[in-house]
Amino acid sequence: MERFFILASLAFALIFHAQATTATRQAQSTTAPPPQQQAGGTAKSGAKVDTAAVLKTYTGRYELGAGVIPITTLDVTLEHDALWVKPTLVKKRRLVATRSRRSFLDEIEGTRYTFNRDEEGRVVSLTFQYEGSAYTAQKVALPPPSLKGNTTFRLKGYADARVVVLAGSFNNWNESQLLFAREGDEWVCRVDLAPNRYTYKFIIDGNWLLDPANPETEEDEYGNTNSVLIIKEK
Repeated sequence: MERFFILASLAFALIFHAQATTATRQAQSTTAPPPQQQAGGTAKSGAKVDTAAVLKTYTGRYELGAGVIPITTLDVTLEHDALWVKPTLVKKRRLVATRSRRSFLDEIEGTRYTFNRDEEGRVVSLTFQYEGSAYTAQKVALPPPSLKGNTTFRLKGYADARVVVLAGSFNNWNESQLLFAREGDEWVCRVDLAPNRYTYKFIIDGNWLLDPANPETEEDEYGNTNSVLIIKEK
């Protein structure tokens, strides 16, 4: 009889241990996320994705050939952990993230913006929609401000502007070549110009502006009004 109780006790202990082990495993499976969730959704690499770092790679200027559509540049910035885009001539708007890490929706119009990478993983272009059609603007590297030259252009105010550019007949109206720098309470750009007659404009965050300090203007063949600068022989 004593032997029977010993065997019964041993069997009960084994059953209790098995039940406890099963319960522990079930608890772990319900509380611990799978490996890909612990790694921020990167099941393959196991490394946590730095969302801010990814978004930062999308920032910069994207340029579309002039004359295709009214939008010629798109400036993408990162503000308060969200991407914003400022296309030519229109209001800056926030880009809302989608399930795809490279596609976003315009919060105002609902159109899609998709960032494209090359084979080495570098962001090289931005595809966007305009009036029902898709266009791709190429990413460009902005040069440092142009601060050396015999001719100085000045623009007062606009302290909150991000990119101020000088474009004119002297550089084939390039929108990403001659940048202003902030000096005191004004923007300044200096370039070397030979004696001649030039037309030009300022571009503040994608918006074209006549030189407020120069009353001389003329209309071009396309109906655009530009500022006029005449540099005479000394």
